[in-house]
Amino acid sequence: MSFSRSLLCRVLAIGALLLLAGCEGSYRTRVIVSTVNLPAGGTGVIRISLLNPPDAQTIQVGPTGLLTFDPGVIQVTGLVGVNGFTLLGSTVNNTMGWVQFAAGFAGGSIRPIVAPGVSVLDIAIIEMTVQAVGAVGAQTTLTITGVDVFTDRVGQPIPIAPGQPGTVVIIAP
Repeated sequence: MSFSRSLLCRVLAIGALLLLAGCEGSYRTRVIVSTVNLPAGGTGVIRISLLNPPDAQTIQVGPTGLLTFDPGVIQVTGLVGVNGFTLLGSTVNNTMGWVQFAAGFAGGSIRPIVAPGVSVLDIAIIEMTVQAVGAVGAQTTLTITGVDVFTDRVGQPIPIAPGQPGTVVIIAP
């Protein structure tokens, strides 16, 4: 009787580990927008990053998803891909306060190197330059409403958790 109970406990423990290992990447992968303070009238860079990215090659926010902001606080002046990602296209609407973009890792995919003791990887893929147009004390939340496409190097969809919004606060120069 104790042999079968011990065997059952081991099977359950292994099953739980496999379940957790299989869900960890999809549960923890998310898009993060950075938070910055900008001097009134100044410019700055907002980073769009992948938290704990899997073997990712393509990301697209649009035509359904948007990165939204208050156009009375900031205006977007440019986007560029970083860390091997290339900006494939973007649309900026500074009147309504939204951005859509597509980026890809040309010729392969971003493959994070896991180092001992490192449990969280945050890799920037897009840098968005913004101009502060609001008054001192004004702020805006930068929210990604949805990721339309997120694929690995062979084109398979990668599940993604809800994004983490960023904030821009206008400070005195």
